[in-house]
Amino acid sequence: MKDSTWVTIPILKYVAIDATLTFWETLGFKITFRQDRPYKYAVLERQGSHLHFHYSKNIEISTPGNGFLIIVNDVQKIYQEFCGALKRHLGRIPSTDLPRISRMKPAGTRFTVTDPSGNSVIFIQRGLEDEADYESARQKNTTQLGKSIALALKLKDFKEDYLAASKTLDNALKKHLNQEEKGIQQAEALVIRAELARILNDGTKEKDCYKSLADLEVSADQIFELKSKHRYDR
Repeated sequence: MKDSTWVTIPILKYVAIDATLTFWETLGFKITFRQDRPYKYAVLERQGSHLHFHYSKNIEISTPGNGFLIIVNDVQKIYQEFCGALKRHLGRIPSTDLPRISRMKPAGTRFTVTDPSGNSVIFIQRGLEDEADYESARQKNTTQLGKSIALALKLKDFKEDYLAASKTLDNALKKHLNQEEKGIQQAEALVIRAELARILNDGTKEKDCYKSLADLEVSADQIFELKSKHRYDR
């Protein structure tokens, strides 16, 4: 990447003031500037990445927050570090409500951190190696079920909308499971749906997915590979 004479620094909303600063400090950022008058403003920094926060009394936490990317060289290592820090300070790894950290697949290349003020920061591996999973829906030879899988993955991994992803796969499986040749694509849809059921604490649905999976003409090795690919590293 070439050096630039311009530097862009996003300014995030600053609602839950102390909780927001404490949260980012927990993740290894350091406060480099803070003021309360004439207006509330703070800056945190880690590895050359700066988070600027500006307070406005007219903004509520429920108001959609800002978001941006931080590109890193070892996203898996940082994810594990963040999860460990949150578990030590909070006693758990929050994946819902505020604050939270998204779930991440063992071979994933991105995760999202959402702070107590509702700002979302996506940490992403340099290279975007997992982009093929999501771009496959654009290929001309992709089946309708394949397109549904790609959409569900985007909803699951990018938007953390597990309910919408589940509905997408439920509709696709209902339509295609009995119409297309039973094979690897149906198996992939069922493995992803089972993982979504696990996230949503729906044990009955998870068991149903694995029961349907056993009826497919797919080898145990193939199923193992799909589970390794799509299960989150938590």
